Amino acid sequence: MKKSNKIQGLLLGTGREVIPNLAFIGMTAIMKLRDFFTNYAEKNIKNLNLERGQTVIDYGCGPARYIQSASRIVGETGEVIAIDIHPLAIKKANERIKKHSLLNAKAVLANGYDTSLPDETADVIYALDMFHMIEDPKELLSELARLVKPEGRVIIEDGHQPRAETKTKIENSECFEIINETKSFVECMKK
Repeated sequence: MKKSNKIQGLLLGTGREVIPNLAFIGMTAIMKLRDFFTNYAEKNIKNLNLERGQTVIDYGCGPARYIQSASRIVGETGEVIAIDIHPLAIKKANERIKKHSLLNAKAVLANGYDTSLPDETADVIYALDMFHMIEDPKELLSELARLVKPEGRVIIEDGHQPRAETKTKIENSECFEIINETKSFVECMKK
């Protein structure tokens, strides 16, 4: 990689969805501190009501802070698929998979929103703290609708946007029906 391209990747990223590498590293450090002091990720994943034997997708996994807990919950008969568009996220997910011997987990680098996974792969897809960054919500939600099983659930956290904006994006996609809302997220099923 040319020095100027490497610097651009470190400082600028490639758009709103792929944050700069330095920002990703900073975000990872902040999340690690938050989890250390408040156990946030462990508490948050319990709210998703994952079950043993499910296939779950962590779409926009970032530094893979949920992968170990999700792997433990779904057990050896389940599977966890961590997906992100940022190569550093996939690197971090693979490091956690290896470090904690998560035999039921894998990481997938998305190309745009496309995961190249088979249709109806997941029982549950969760997209936490990333929906506010999505430039084409309809395209993303179409991919999630393709990936989730007919009776599966898609859980979308508002992130840094008002709930009304989250709901409008979901409704405009015409892919999902909102079946539940909590303080932190909306839960959807395919129409």
